[in-house]
Amino acid sequence: MPRTKPSEERRADLLDAAEELVLRDGVDALRIDDVTLGAGVAKGTFYLHFKTKDELIAALAERYVQRFVACQREASDGYAGVERIQRWLVAGIDTYTTDNRLHDVLFRHPAHTVYSGHNLAAGDLRDLLVETVDLPDPDATAILLYHALHGAADHVLHTPADRDRIVAELVRLCQLVTARRW
Repeated sequence: MPRTKPSEERRADLLDAAEELVLRDGVDALRIDDVTLGAGVAKGTFYLHFKTKDELIAALAERYVQRFVACQREASDGYAGVERIQRWLVAGIDTYTTDNRLHDVLFRHPAHTVYSGHNLAAGDLRDLLVETVDLPDPDATAILLYHALHGAADHVLHTPADRDRIVAELVRLCQLVTARRW
């Protein structure tokens, strides 16, 4: 049995430890020494994977979005056309409202900007739109629908009783966009 774990596992251990710490104490309290202690690795191992604390936080944000999009893909797999897009959107609301703590810690922290300009979720939605309907600007449409999803999820998080009504309107918006009846 090897004494050391593969590099990908060490990186995942560091991310897991950092995630636990930021959820417990917040981004400002995150210290590299605490991350390495939590991951059970030497400090040098941290620097093999991340140059800075900000790079670690950006990696946490990227991993969050990858998991988010994976949930949406899973919910929409097996469906076709507009229904696939609708299920992707609704899964986004449900995933966000079920587990928003890490999102808020990572993406709403004023001192840390983790947005790189590329939005994996909007890109995935764009791909679904391109597969489904001919739009004049699928990139812009994906960005707008994604932000509608995000706003809807925020609203549902704070007003859960509105979920069904908000989801119905997001689905209707999706139908209008994909039918191009504007």
